[in-house]
Amino acid sequence: MNKVSLGLAAVLAMPSLAVASDFDHLARKLPNGTNLLLAIDSDRVLASEMAVKNNWDNRTDDGGRPVYLPQEADKVLVAAQVDPGRGFVRAWEVAVMGLKESMPMRLVAKAEGGYTETIQGMKAAWVPSDAYFFEIDPKTMGLMHPANRQAVSRWAERQKGRATSPVSDYLLGAVSAVKTGPQIVLALDTQDVIQPHRVQQTLSQSEVVKKQKLNVDELTSVMTSMRGLKLRVEITDTARGVLQVDFGKPLPFNERAAKGLLLGALTNLQAELPGVEDWDVKVSGNTILCSGDTEPDALRRILSMLEIPSTKFSSLKEQNTDEASGDDMAQNSLAYFKSITKLTDDLEKNSKSSRGDNYWMDRYAQKIDRLPILHVDPELLDFGQKTVETLRLMSGARKNANMSAGVRSSNIVSSGGSYNSYSYGYGNSGYYNGRANARATLSSVNTAKLEERAGASSKKIEGFRLIKNATSEMRRKMTERYNIEF
Repeated sequence: MNKVSLGLAAVLAMPSLAVASDFDHLARKLPNGTNLLLAIDSDRVLASEMAVKNNWDNRTDDGGRPVYLPQEADKVLVAAQVDPGRGFVRAWEVAVMGLKESMPMRLVAKAEGGYTETIQGMKAAWVPSDAYFFEIDPKTMGLMHPANRQAVSRWAERQKGRATSPVSDYLLGAVSAVKTGPQIVLALDTQDVIQPHRVQQTLSQSEVVKKQKLNVDELTSVMTSMRGLKLRVEITDTARGVLQVDFGKPLPFNERAAKGLLLGALTNLQAELPGVEDWDVKVSGNTILCSGDTEPDALRRILSMLEIPSTKFSSLKEQNTDEASGDDMAQNSLAYFKSITKLTDDLEKNSKSSRGDNYWMDRYAQKIDRLPILHVDPELLDFGQKTVETLRLMSGARKNANMSAGVRSSNIVSSGGSYNSYSYGYGNSGYYNGRANARATLSSVNTAKLEERAGASSKKIEGFRLIKNATSEMRRKMTERYNIEF
């Protein structure tokens, strides 16, 4: 279990830094290969009316805030190298944080039972939650997950004398937007990512393409020219998102087609977002612009794509890591329990689609994995572990359904469908019978897909039932044990 809690154990020793961090400075510290990036102006987010109203700066998180904001950092860059064509699987995740307070590596290590060492002349802390912290400079801290020491060493070595940013101009443009505009920007560089044969296959099966009578070859050429996307989130008393998708060629479709293609892409990625269907869409030249209000549950999903590989700095800052009072155990256990219930309730509430939420199950399982665990009831930690396992089984059922449907379809075709069903004559055993066989084959393929999806949906329903029952039982036990309402 990847429990990345990484808390600090005592009041940080050094005084606050007077000079605010600079995003350009932080961007120069990122590793080579970054193609997904999240920039957060923490101070400006926490100063927003929505954050103040919902107490986002509370040291004890109950799972309600859409993004984790360490109080010691005024600006945060989170980055990763991902493969969008393979479900956004990532090689690594890092965070670079501009600090208002120093974070001694010895305290980071102590909080998680790790140890300190020196890597490329820089102070570092390894923690058993599979991450490395290191001090880039007194004002800047780096964090890498997983804890690949060689990767951390090479990243640390590249900090010496670096003058230019290793990330693309496209991502740098996204970082620049946070300086004076929105408080949060998520950006993905898709240059040379999209494989033409895969996107052509998807488009040829798209109902939007058929209804709008779009040319598949022309559309494939446009889609493979995609440069990237940027999501800007401005938070006032509400959160408003603006999604910009940039291409290298003019777009040959209208707003209705653009919206249909976008929603279809989210479904195909199994990453549907609640509320996005109500966003306004505009097409201009090489760009699609989508904008609309973003509810907290949708924002939580969006920002779970890329998170700091740690969810605990400030909240343990004033606690003793060696011993816990009964009240500490009760309050930390309550926060852990509320976080899990908030996340699972959010998943179930927005789990209407039979095939559009697999990605979020994986991401929310990881969010639970990364919840703070110091001074949390051991039985509650077992409950959290089982919840993570259940979510991953539910997600895996959907993935397996896709693969099983594909295998069954292939078997159906090879046993007499597709080209095998067409004869070259025009007699009774020829063209017309061939068409009938082809229709029967297509029907069998569709039936196979529906059956596999139905099986995955039933596993999802059963999974949520098990989680709800276990949650009710755990609430009863913890309430009796600590004499507070869980």
